[in-house]
Amino acid sequence: MKRNWIGTVVVVGVSMVAGLFFSQIWVQVLGQQGGFPVEQQPPSPQVVVKQQAELPKWCVDFAMVQPGVRVITIVDTETKKIAVYHMDMATGGVVFKSIRDIQPDLMVDQFNALSPLPVEIMKWNRATEQSKGKN
Repeated sequence: MKRNWIGTVVVVGVSMVAGLFFSQIWVQVLGQQGGFPVEQQPPSPQVVVKQQAELPKWCVDFAMVQPGVRVITIVDTETKKIAVYHMDMATGGVVFKSIRDIQPDLMVDQFNALSPLPVEIMKWNRATEQSKGKN
């Protein structure tokens, strides 16, 4: 009698585990549960950010320097040049004032800089790193 009872418990337990396992497969593979199709939730909307492939080649700035005169500054990031124009607001006339190649300027480490200078900052960083290393 004991054998039949243990055998029954084993068969029922294995059947339950198999049923749970196969019901999960049924839901995942066929998308059905209990013989009825499961309503699938529509996918949540995704935000797609399209970044520019490259930086803009021009940067334009407008500034009022005196009443009726606006300065137009154009920076060409490819050729590293700046062009400056004055625009007369009353007549709409545009006058070319100057152009400059700024590539050599960009190679200078510092010019008319205020404290803290880059050299001072690098010394401070080294001193901070050394003090952290001692602790």
